[in-house]
Amino acid sequence: MASQNLSREKYNFQISNYESQIEKKEEKIILSNNWFNAFIMKISLFFFIKFSLKWINFKNFFYLKKVKKIQKNTLRMSGDVWYKNIAPGLLNWTILLVMFVITIFPFYWMLITSFKSYDEVDPTKTRTLWELLWPKSWSLETYKNMFNFIDSVSSDSISFQRFFLNSFFIAILSTLTQLIASIIGGFAIYNWRTKINPLFMMIMFSIMMVPGEAMLLGRYILMVQLNWTNTLMALIIPFIGNVFTIYLMSNAFYALNRDLKRAAKIDGLSSFQYFLKIALPAISATIITAFIISFIESWNSVLWPVTIMRDNSEWKTIPIMLWKMMQTSGLEPELQVGFNPINLKMAASFIAILPMLVVFVVFNKFIINGLSKRGSSSSKG
Repeated sequence: MASQNLSREKYNFQISNYESQIEKKEEKIILSNNWFNAFIMKISLFFFIKFSLKWINFKNFFYLKKVKKIQKNTLRMSGDVWYKNIAPGLLNWTILLVMFVITIFPFYWMLITSFKSYDEVDPTKTRTLWELLWPKSWSLETYKNMFNFIDSVSSDSISFQRFFLNSFFIAILSTLTQLIASIIGGFAIYNWRTKINPLFMMIMFSIMMVPGEAMLLGRYILMVQLNWTNTLMALIIPFIGNVFTIYLMSNAFYALNRDLKRAAKIDGLSSFQYFLKIALPAISATIITAFIISFIESWNSVLWPVTIMRDNSEWKTIPIMLWKMMQTSGLEPELQVGFNPINLKMAASFIAILPMLVVFVVFNKFIINGLSKRGSSSSKG
């Protein structure tokens, strides 16, 4: 009993110390005047929260196991036995498992197909279910052949590395310009409070309801009239004004405590100084979220680049390369028969989405927090 009390005190002390460290780190972030330092500290706090609690639980594994056992015994004594909850629990897990399989299976199939030889993916041959779901031998030969295949598919001899760099450069440039315009637009909506603000917001929501494909023809005609087809400008300029990002930013500014602005005015700060020194650092989480979402959206964009770019363009992106690959078939040099190199296509697809998977896995909590918290303070005063 004494050892259990000691373990409980030790665990409670570690948890309280963990919570106090979080509070101190959050306080440092709020008081930081440098937005870059605040950004670095937020990333540090994110990883601290993610791993520290797991480490504490790991160190107190046996104590927590005893606590769970005591809780189970208490529930059993109170009449709340496990078999009363097994039906809804089983149903929930079944639904989640089915959804998980449906979601993850395309990625799984893409990954294992990228490691198969052409003989294993040849559509003219029949294979067992196990052969479809698992390669006979894992080999990186497909990834080596993929680069040669891309060079043969590309009519203007653009290498895979160039496709990749184009996508990265365009995504970064498009995201930064969109973010700057959205931050300024969002602050303007927040700062310029008039009677027509509700009407303006209603118009913004109406634009959000219009699918992007419906505006494709208008954008294309405008690009042709400006003689911007096949240029970098056509991939950047049409997406500077993103309604969703502007709304996200204005929402984050509205969520700030009004006392901050009043205090800034008392201290003699202008609206621009308040925006630069107080409001902008306060919504840094939302800015990071908007940056990640816009970057992923720009990286994955395929319909507009395919529409506006020609075969001789030097600004072709990864989605254009994949789109061309998916339409390609030809002759296998040795057998001289028609073939569809699905393994090479899946290898290229996996490499293309790998950066976005890494970004999402690392920053998924930033995305969720930025969309839900809407700024550093939920009190408007």
